[in-house]
Amino acid sequence: MSTQKDQSDRPRAKQEQKGPDTTEKVVSQDSGRLTWWLTGGSVLLVGAVLAVVVLVVYGGDDTVTPDPARVAELEASAEDRHVDQVAELIEHTRATHEELVPVLNSLDEVLPADGGEPAEDLPDTETIDDWLKSTQNARAHLDHAESGETDFNVTHAGLRGSVDVLGSALNAYHAAAQADGDQRTELLELTADLRDQAVRGWSVAATQLDVVSIDSGHGHIHLYLPTAPGSGAMEPDEAEDGDGAAGGAPGHENH
Repeated sequence: MSTQKDQSDRPRAKQEQKGPDTTEKVVSQDSGRLTWWLTGGSVLLVGAVLAVVVLVVYGGDDTVTPDPARVAELEASAEDRHVDQVAELIEHTRATHEELVPVLNSLDEVLPADGGEPAEDLPDTETIDDWLKSTQNARAHLDHAESGETDFNVTHAGLRGSVDVLGSALNAYHAAAQADGDQRTELLELTADLRDQAVRGWSVAATQLDVVSIDSGHGHIHLYLPTAPGSGAMEPDEAEDGDGAAGGAPGHENH
């Protein structure tokens, strides 16, 4: 019986010797995982510190600070361009004004701006064509200005628009000269209305030109068209042309 017991115990001993010892492997695997987490955590910590440094130093955005010297240079260049543009507009407006005043005076003789009775004998069409040609020449003086600052553009557009309306008035008068009866009367009324609109519009633009001229260092400039009392047109202030101008700026001359 003892022999059988020993034999039965031998396989169990061999089996226990052949069984794998996993203790070392388990410890090694757990140690590797711990090392990975420690390394990863260190990288994340360093990244967080760098992010904080970037936020503190750069403000946390992509804002690029412009060069103050370059900004000042560009602003000075734009201001110089504006001053030059206004000077050119003053001269072009003066040339336009010189063309329009004789036309309005002639029209006032046959179609009074104060509401008086129009002349019974209208000028011939050739005379009216000459007025139209003068108006078109006046408009041409304002055709070549380049776009500038807003106040400049508004002034320029107002002047041109007023001349366009006056051209429409003369076209109506041209048609009236060839019409009879009630149609002539209606066309004369239309002519007078358009003429008054043109003069009122010009007065607004001329006032804006005065303001722009002062702001740009050229001083006061008064280039208003002749108007009748009660027309609703704006009138110049009491300053003399050139008052308030910086030295050497146009607008000082006696006109």
